[in-house]
Amino acid sequence: MMKSNYLSNFLKITLTTVGIFCVAAQGAYASDLKGTAFSISLECLNDTTGLLLGKNSTDASGWQYAFDSNKDGMNGNYWVGSAPGQQNPYDIYGMAIQETDTSVIVALNGNMKLTGESEAGAAGGQIGYGDLFFNMSGKSFDDAMSSGDLFGIHFSSVNASGVQQLGVYGDVQAKTVTDIKEGYTINTYGGLAGGQNSYEGQVKQGGGTVGYGDLTSSYFTNNGKDNTFNLNTILSGKYLTGISFLSQGTVTQQLLATGYDATKLKGSQTIAFQFNKSAITQSVPEPGNIAGFTILGLALAGSQLRKGRSYKF
Repeated sequence: MMKSNYLSNFLKITLTTVGIFCVAAQGAYASDLKGTAFSISLECLNDTTGLLLGKNSTDASGWQYAFDSNKDGMNGNYWVGSAPGQQNPYDIYGMAIQETDTSVIVALNGNMKLTGESEAGAAGGQIGYGDLFFNMSGKSFDDAMSSGDLFGIHFSSVNASGVQQLGVYGDVQAKTVTDIKEGYTINTYGGLAGGQNSYEGQVKQGGGTVGYGDLTSSYFTNNGKDNTFNLNTILSGKYLTGISFLSQGTVTQQLLATGYDATKLKGSQTIAFQFNKSAITQSVPEPGNIAGFTILGLALAGSQLRKGRSYKF
């Protein structure tokens, strides 16, 4: 009986000690999204940009900015650019990211409204933003999708995404909607291969320079198995968490309060939202550390029993 009680107390102390160490380890773990690639295209594939977290320095408020050419978006009505005195809605100027201990804030800037641009020939009567994608794997877009490492954020309720609920999704499979949104193939005009975001001859004529923010065309080009259109919206995924908007067009005081610098990206529309970082990260110790904690826990438990101390659980 005494041997049985000894063993029972030994196991209780061991489990409790190991649990304490594991909880402490979890609390001390700091997640870092450095190296994460964020990317977005318009539904018509007329412009594409991206931000690689950690590539550029952050400012005093923790914001990192990626700048895209503001003259490489193909405007179907006026080719590159717009009519005199008008803004080209098909230009993305760039994006900014702020990562805190608990959240990620994304700010997209350009001339495209959150509700899109009216276009009679497009599905739904409008063309807007595709979904925002990000991957922390260090792989290309297609490889990340194939391995289940691609994430997506559905933030525009009017686009032709395959998911309906606004929020962050994991294990994402992507699709193209360019074919139903009056868009260009990858080989012509606004497509990636056809002049990188817009028809090269027209870009030169309009005086623009082609840009992808922090990323390059190789990250995007043929990012799907379809050699006609690239992927720009979520087809399917596992819903992880919601998003909350800080700005839906005009820069708000709520966004400025985060330290966002509205002078850096000069498009007329700023769309910003945040989400809980814990939904995409796992604060657990490495397997090797768990084994170490277990061994240490066993040693401490044995020590306490040898000293004849009693514990109540």
